[in-house]
Amino acid sequence: MDAFAIFFTRYLPAFADGFLITAGVAALAAPAALIWAMVLIIPRLARWTWASRLVDAYIEVMRNSPLLVQMYLLYFGLPLLGLFWSSIVCGVIAIASQHGAFLSEILRSGIQSLSQRQWEAGSAIGMRRSAVIRLVIMPQAFIKVLPALGNQLIVLVKDTSLVSAIGVMDLTLTGKMTIERSGASFEAFIAVAFFYLILTSTLGLVLRIIEVRAARRYG
Repeated sequence: MDAFAIFFTRYLPAFADGFLITAGVAALAAPAALIWAMVLIIPRLARWTWASRLVDAYIEVMRNSPLLVQMYLLYFGLPLLGLFWSSIVCGVIAIASQHGAFLSEILRSGIQSLSQRQWEAGSAIGMRRSAVIRLVIMPQAFIKVLPALGNQLIVLVKDTSLVSAIGVMDLTLTGKMTIERSGASFEAFIAVAFFYLILTSTLGLVLRIIEVRAARRYG
């Protein structure tokens, strides 16, 4: 126990830096994924046939290919097109692109679970379809799928560990570098797991508070 305390104290600044980078990547990728999910759902709600088919194809590609491969394609492929983006930017885009596809499907399931009468009620009082979507359908759909959205966002946070593969000095890469310096693999990955637990538990608590408040307001 004393050895672990000494190890943790010695390498705490490095793990703290890695934690901040991981939190930063998650803080950028999560809202980007949510925004992208809402963009992807628009063609389906607007009944744009060809655009909907393109969205369906995109979602299938994103869901059925590994995130790490998508990250590699961005990081190593963009320079071939003359685009030299940083590893953090490529990582955030890759995470948001894939998880946006998953979140879009979750939103779609929430929208489809609503009664057709919700659409009819909005139309009956003279609301445009866009207004019905924005003011009637989407708020109710979000309430219905909040637990699923929360679970997907927690998965997103854990998937930020993959940015270490393209050189981002996050928690995971910090752990690997610490092992190379100290040889203490067990202690290093216990520390990595501890910091990830802090991050995901905090997010889970925030999401739970949002769910409870939403249930009280709209339940």
